[in-house]
Amino acid sequence: MTEEGKFSAEEKANMLEMLTDTLDALVKEKLNDPKWKEKIQKINFRINLEIIDAGAVNLILKEGNYTLQSGKVADPIIEIRAPLVNFFNFSSRQLSTFSAIVLGKLKIKGKRHLGALLNVGDVLRIIK
Repeated sequence: MTEEGKFSAEEKANMLEMLTDTLDALVKEKLNDPKWKEKIQKINFRINLEIIDAGAVNLILKEGNYTLQSGKVADPIIEIRAPLVNFFNFSSRQLSTFSAIVLGKLKIKGKRHLGALLNVGDVLRIIK
């Protein structure tokens, strides 16, 4: 980190690459699991995930297919903002959905439908 507390361009790129690689691995893990594959084929959403002070990626999941790109997508069902470490703690199940939301570890903006939040949360976490 630079003196002002902002990340260098290289640090930002590295963080976004780590987040993208992690999201890609999480979705692939579920598509390779028979139980999850069926569930994933029924889930459709568009989300933005933003690493605070570093940038954003978007994940679109539709009928078992997904795209993962840098930047934000228009009209997401949910936007999640957090430091990179909080994304990793959430995805590795070190941080519960309840704690992530109530304690503000993940800043969530968008439709507050519980089903949507749970579906997104399930996709973004490792299989138990």
